[in-house]
Amino acid sequence: MGLILKILGCLFTIGFGALLIFSAIAGTKASLERVWLRIRGHYTTGTVVDVDVDEDPDRYTRYTPTVDFVTRSGDRRVERLLYPVGIQHDVGARIRILYRPHDLSHVVTPDFFQGFRSIIFLPFLAMSGFVFIGVGVVLLIGVDRVELWNGWVLSTG
Repeated sequence: MGLILKILGCLFTIGFGALLIFSAIAGTKASLERVWLRIRGHYTTGTVVDVDVDEDPDRYTRYTPTVDFVTRSGDRRVERLLYPVGIQHDVGARIRILYRPHDLSHVVTPDFFQGFRSIIFLPFLAMSGFVFIGVGVVLLIGVDRVELWNGWVLSTG
């Protein structure tokens, strides 16, 4: 029973590390896509035509506006933002949006702080993920002690 729990614990640790690395990659990809859409000129100013409000009494209120906009190629679209925002926009307000030219239902706001957070936390998430995977693999292959600078970093016995 002890061996099964050790293996399950190691696999859980490796899976958690992989999840952290995946989160770092996904956040970075989303930030780089926003930059790329901005550079390629796939942005415009749209008019808010509706706002969905998600009130959470324990946290904060999130708003998901539906925006009427015209693409660079002249197509008029009415789309809901892909992600909620923390700022309430009134109906009729003009907001800047980014859109994918090949998927016009993918509409986001050019949130600088979301991209900034992704870049700041990328090294932390990636290093944590690699540490969790490394510890899980080391324990899984049966190494019970790891010595570093005349001290034990990892000792299970």
